[in-house]
Amino acid sequence: MRDGWEFVRYSSDIRSNACEGQLGHRVTFPWSSRSISRRRTWGEGRPFGGSRLNPTFAYQIMSGTRHASRNKLIQLAFGLGLDIDESCDLLERGGSSALCPSCCRDAAIAYCLERSLGVDACDDLLLDLGEKTIRVI
Repeated sequence: MRDGWEFVRYSSDIRSNACEGQLGHRVTFPWSSRSISRRRTWGEGRPFGGSRLNPTFAYQIMSGTRHASRNKLIQLAFGLGLDIDESCDLLERGGSSALCPSCCRDAAIAYCLERSLGVDACDDLLLDLGEKTIRVI
């Protein structure tokens, strides 16, 4: 477990804790599809449904044929149902920075990931906090 995320994992309201100061090289993902698929079960053709990404684009990211922005990788983490640690690993393997507990936006994203709230709910929370949303609204 990564350090610094206790306030996200055990807090009932992120709005009171997230913004009070508590808070290059690309690699392909040959590990992701298989290892995550073994741990999770999905309906046929629906593994990335909650990500709000085009399924073809999501599969291209996972196979390493396409590179994705940090926001697209975060969307992929929501679609795969990853927790904070797995999402940070996905971001780092994708050549982006991991979620940072001292960043208000990242703390809100981690809060939603930890509670499996989904991309839309996360965007609503980010909008309420005055932060940049994951998807363009």
